[in-house]
Amino acid sequence: MNEDEINVKLVQIRERLSALKNELNQAQGEEAKLLKELEAQDQKINQQGQMIRTIKEKVGTATQQIDLLNKQIQEKSSSISKQKAQMAELLRLHIFINHDRILKMMLLNSSTQSAELTQHQIKYLQFKLYDLIKSIAQQIKQLEGYQTQISQQKQTLELEEKNLLAEQENMLEQKRQRAVVLSNLRQTIKAFHNENESLNKDNQRLNELLLQLNQFLDDLPEDLGNNIAFAKLKGQLTKPLSGNVIRSYRSLRAGYSRWDGVVIGNQAGENVVASAYGRVAFADWLRGYGLLIVIDHGDDYMTLYGHNESLLIEVGDWVQADQVIATAGNSGNIDPTGVYFEIRKAADPTNPIPWFK
Repeated sequence: MNEDEINVKLVQIRERLSALKNELNQAQGEEAKLLKELEAQDQKINQQGQMIRTIKEKVGTATQQIDLLNKQIQEKSSSISKQKAQMAELLRLHIFINHDRILKMMLLNSSTQSAELTQHQIKYLQFKLYDLIKSIAQQIKQLEGYQTQISQQKQTLELEEKNLLAEQENMLEQKRQRAVVLSNLRQTIKAFHNENESLNKDNQRLNELLLQLNQFLDDLPEDLGNNIAFAKLKGQLTKPLSGNVIRSYRSLRAGYSRWDGVVIGNQAGENVVASAYGRVAFADWLRGYGLLIVIDHGDDYMTLYGHNESLLIEVGDWVQADQVIATAGNSGNIDPTGVYFEIRKAADPTNPIPWFK
């Protein structure tokens, strides 16, 4: 299967995943309305988070360019200053020789053995002075170009920082609105279902998604390269997010429902990384898990990363171990900020803790 055929297949898979996601996220009445609002706001925060990250990268690049230009300006200014000092010395010597007639006559006296040599030295002095003047003029022009460039870079940087502040404010507003919708959703769920039943349905939706993913990805060629098989990585995985485990594997979630993975807590916006090499099987919003990424590692192993704030990869992407794939958040119906992490073998969850370094 060539690259074009793979890309066509990926488009088809993304369409099927979108339809499956909509089917899994179905609800009734007021709950359906609130879920749609919650997903819309989570997706909006996702887009804004991606934009903020892009702007930050541009700001970082512009800052580096400004620092480089400043360094070049300093070096050029130092060079000009040294050459000006040399020119001043040569100019003083040139004036002294030209105005001291007795010295000049002595230097150019034909009876003097070094007269020819001295004449060449005077000419050399004149040429050296001319070259220095020309060089300084060129360097001053180059310096003016640097200064114009740095001025333009500063204007670009100021605009990007202004856009960044605007997007950050938009994100905060979306988060405030999201908090209201989430509160209303929880009250609605509480009125019609008990929390344990709701969480069990979320888990059923996830299991259905994972079963379908295996079928969707069967048509794509495997490319595991020289990477170590996932089963051999036990005890070697990097935690997907720096921070403490605040929800343990199989600890009570609500009622009789238990966590099938762990929640690692940290501030919103912190980098979430892939635990191992693999292919992105799912990257979208799923009811109960918010913005969710599923990575297929081959041999029936998958890792799941839920409740993200922003997703930085898409279905079909190959990712390396420790590659940044998302940013931490609390999308979906969850309180703590961080990332929800699962390891699945043939769709069955396993305790992630022994897999970490």
